[in-house]
Amino acid sequence: MSAEESTRATRLLPPSTRVVELGETFSTALAGRFLERLGAHVTRVVPTGEEAELDTLGPRLGDDEHGPSAAGVWLRQNKDTIDLDPGAPEARARLDELLDDADVVLIAGTTSRWSERGIDLDDVRRRASGAVIGHVTAWGDDGPRTHLRSNELLLQAAGGFMNLIGSASREPVRLGSHPLQATAGLLVLDGVMIGLFHRQSTGHATSFETSEFEAAAHLEWKIASTFQTGMPIDRRGDDGGPLVARTRDGHFGLFFTPRDWDGVKEMLGDPRLDDPRFATPGSRALHERELKELVEETTLPMSKKELYARAQARSIPSGHVATMSDLLDSPQYRARDFFRRIEVPGVGEGEIPDAPWAIRTIEDLDEGDAA
Repeated sequence: MSAEESTRATRLLPPSTRVVELGETFSTALAGRFLERLGAHVTRVVPTGEEAELDTLGPRLGDDEHGPSAAGVWLRQNKDTIDLDPGAPEARARLDELLDDADVVLIAGTTSRWSERGIDLDDVRRRASGAVIGHVTAWGDDGPRTHLRSNELLLQAAGGFMNLIGSASREPVRLGSHPLQATAGLLVLDGVMIGLFHRQSTGHATSFETSEFEAAAHLEWKIASTFQTGMPIDRRGDDGGPLVARTRDGHFGLFFTPRDWDGVKEMLGDPRLDDPRFATPGSRALHERELKELVEETTLPMSKKELYARAQARSIPSGHVATMSDLLDSPQYRARDFFRRIEVPGVGEGEIPDAPWAIRTIEDLDEGDAA
């Protein structure tokens, strides 16, 4: 499905909207990707001779260990790319042209790092005086950490996330993928859209700054809030969470509340669950290991999707642990045209997520009523 055929390429932004990505991180690339899906024309400006962050991320596509990064393929779709040699007059002139015409500029990296490359960010702001400018760094543009390198692992460690994940008897572990950097990208998108609305309303452009480290606090501040009140906080560990049981084809999680317990017993059909050891939430927590072993005697011969259907029929909060092939085959995603098929040079065809929204206008509603 082409961009024009996609039901999720919303084109809410005017086709004349120009976005410049000056440098690239996961967060700025994600914001640029969504702006492209909203109808903007996006140009990446990449410093010559530097390895971009996205190119260091796995997994790789194809059989070659040097194949393209899956994240890079996804986040760079439909963007133009220009190599920038700050010492070359023609390259600087091309950058100036882009900034003159820009409606949005996304700057990745600290002021001091761009200064080392020979680019003065104050000059960039003056040149793009009519644009909404979002400046994104890992830790912030000032402060004791501003000079440090970063990645998703370091952000999750420094932001407190890893203190919440894993077994209490083992070392902390990171949450998979790039949730903190992706959250920062969504915050950047918010800032850009607010800035564009402000410019449309007042005629004045605006600028904002954020960091991936600050995004961590916005994603999980409730535990810090609890800690400040002096209340005990949940520790990393195996107790008190969902009951995750093995099935013949994977794993299945039950997130049941006390009022769901009778439904769980009915779903599993094992009279041994009437044992007094499992009668109350407290006793089930005390005998969690025995409960899990008993439940798995029922779940191991069954498929995770069969268990999911049984639980949902009884309105029991639950979920099967989906694999990547499960996601690609998801009838829910398919029904909502969530994926787009693309060609990856040297690799072949594949599918990537389209825009994370399907927006309908009043005209769409009127057409639906007429039909």
